Amino acid sequence: MLVAMFFVDILALIILFLIKNKISEKKFTNIKQRIFTWFIIIILFYLATMSRIYLLLLFGLISTLAFKEFLQFAYIKYNSELMITSIIVNLAFYLGIYFKNLYVLLILFILIALRFYKRAFIIFAFFITTYLIGSISYIEDLNFIINYMILIELNDVFQYISGNIFGERKITPNISPNKTVEGLIGGMILTTLTAALLKYIFHINYQIKFIPYIALIGFFGDIFISALKRKVNLKDSGTLLLGHGGILDRVDSLIFTAPIILFIFKYS
Repeated sequence: MLVAMFFVDILALIILFLIKNKISEKKFTNIKQRIFTWFIIIILFYLATMSRIYLLLLFGLISTLAFKEFLQFAYIKYNSELMITSIIVNLAFYLGIYFKNLYVLLILFILIALRFYKRAFIIFAFFITTYLIGSISYIEDLNFIINYMILIELNDVFQYISGNIFGERKITPNISPNKTVEGLIGGMILTTLTAALLKYIFHINYQIKFIPYIALIGFFGDIFISALKRKVNLKDSGTLLLGHGGILDRVDSLIFTAPIILFIFKYS
């Protein structure tokens, strides 16, 4: 599947250069940056499928960077103390995940709460960026994780395309003006159809009956981060991912879907 995505990315790059003269320089540069960033994402996903340790390192990096971005939503300065704390917390959390020791995760959260009991937003930031986003890494089947993460990313793309083509009725005009009913429904339909097609062709273990709900919940994660950004007048959560914004701009759909996917793996 990752190989297919790699070739799709190459095809997109070729098409972009073929239509270069028909779009503005600014749009060309933005799309090119998005495509090259996707090459990096695909490579990271590929490495994550090679070893559980690689996958946990990737999630640890995502959680640490996402925590830094999340703090700006409450105007909290990311100083050396918070940086070191974030690294230690995520190291402990993903070691707990690796050894499947839920007591470590529980004790860790209690320690976080005791340390920052007067700064509730920091506790909330760790809960979102480490405990929710990282919950999917508890799954041992690496391909299962990557396949669902790819599907979540495709859902974002499908919602964007559907909204641009058919979008008329805005869902949250005061939070994210570009989100439309048509984009949401189109994303849910196309994501479900894609999952069904990939399951048929590549025999990927998608639970099709859950896909529309995952697409919908992913949308709420997007809106959640958009609302926080709107509160502090930010367009993007960061600039790390060229053409995409910050880490949270790329993994916002995973915030609420990660625990749902863990539930699907455990009980379906």
